[in-house]
Amino acid sequence: MFPTSLIENPTNYRFEGQDGDEDILLLVRAHPITNLGWILWAVVVFFLPFLAPAVVSLFGFDLAVIPEKYLLAFSVIDYLLVLVIVFEGFLGWYFNVSILTNKRVLDIDFHSTLAKDVDIALLQDVQEAKTSMGGVWGLIFNYGDVAVQTAAAKVEVDAKSVPQPNLVADRIMDAAERVGI
Repeated sequence: MFPTSLIENPTNYRFEGQDGDEDILLLVRAHPITNLGWILWAVVVFFLPFLAPAVVSLFGFDLAVIPEKYLLAFSVIDYLLVLVIVFEGFLGWYFNVSILTNKRVLDIDFHSTLAKDVDIALLQDVQEAKTSMGGVWGLIFNYGDVAVQTAAAKVEVDAKSVPQPNLVADRIMDAAERVGI
């Protein structure tokens, strides 16, 4: 597993709005295996210029009639698309984080380079943390979702596809109990 998908007591990590006396206890990202979808798309699109002539010839079309500048433009657009797929996929994985501090639980959802949502639940309001693991991939690679329920009976914070969801939920409840004492 990547060392950055679940980090306990990370050093040299800060987040926007962090208090001076607030320590990060746990930083969690989605399990690395969840990146497989966009990685496979990037590989398929990368090899598209190499596979296109064979596929097009099956339909009886000759690429020799297309000017070379058009084929070059297709290749450039194709590789720019690969770059966009990889860039957006990595940013989405890297910046969608859940953070447990000694005061609160934060869920930062990065939608694009221009939009993000931050859900915050104070530890004193946390009543329970639920986990759910589903599917073959989740069971094999030990990842799932963690939902934090607050005193308002509304799930405010949810961590999707995180590694070791039972450990994450346990750490959240332990921190909430320490604050409640």
